[in-house]
Amino acid sequence: METHRAPLLETNQYAGGHQSMELQEFLNEVTGIRGLVSTFRNNVLNISSLHNQSLQSYDNGSTTGSSGQLEALVADTSVLTKQIRDGIKYLERDTLMSDYSAQNTKGAQADKLKADFDKELKAYQQVENLFRTRYREQMSRQYRIVNPEATDSEIGKLVESGETQVFSQALLSSGRSREANSVNAAVKARQQEIQRIETTLIELLTLFEQMAEQVVLDEAKFQQVEDNAVKVEEDVNQANVHLEIGVKSAQGARKKKWMCLGVGVAIIVVIVVVVVVVITMRNGNNTNTVVTTATTTAQPAAATPTVAPPAIRF
Repeated sequence: METHRAPLLETNQYAGGHQSMELQEFLNEVTGIRGLVSTFRNNVLNISSLHNQSLQSYDNGSTTGSSGQLEALVADTSVLTKQIRDGIKYLERDTLMSDYSAQNTKGAQADKLKADFDKELKAYQQVENLFRTRYREQMSRQYRIVNPEATDSEIGKLVESGETQVFSQALLSSGRSREANSVNAAVKARQQEIQRIETTLIELLTLFEQMAEQVVLDEAKFQQVEDNAVKVEEDVNQANVHLEIGVKSAQGARKKKWMCLGVGVAIIVVIVVVVVVVITMRNGNNTNTVVTTATTTAQPAAATPTVAPPAIRF
């Protein structure tokens, strides 16, 4: 059977503190733990198969062999569940310690992995509950064969207590000593399986509670995360302030640009008006000069008075 390992599980780093992982390293760890969950699922299927073999067997040797395999596999699966639990908790702590930009992706991956593992744990719980009921039913049938007159209440108490003396006494009194030994061994084997199942169910209940617990960082790490969160918030606020200043500056710059443009246009208009006025005035002066000159030239010269020659007297 192929065994999957999470990278950090190989170096036994789940138990200690750590710096937050890079996103790709985090995703690699998720993949490794998913492999462990897959192994867990296969173990549960094999446990179910061994339970069926145990129920179908009445031979002491065969029951013992199946029981030994089942016990070993259940023990391995118990260790595996704790490894997966520690790995998921490790990922949850890493998510809390990560930067804000990576928390959403990491949190989604960790939550999905946790939900998948919870689903497999519930499947394992259902398997164990099912076979505990079937073991008890088989023991009840065996008790009733030995003592047909026993009531349901009496049989229930015998099943709960795992008492086998009733079988031995009833079968020995009838002279069936060989059958008594076989039935006695079978009943003991069933009782052991029931006790092992109840131990597993208790472990699963504890595991459910542990998986439901919220991960809390220690004070120093929590302060670090809180400081990072405050810093992020301050950076965002500062960025908003800079953005607002930038918008106002841009608006002011546009306003000043239009003002400058208006002043420039006004200056140009004034210059044009002045030039036109100057040119007009100059043209007017030139016209007056020409007219004056022409008038002076056309005016007739003053008549010179003619003096009559004196009259000559004789």
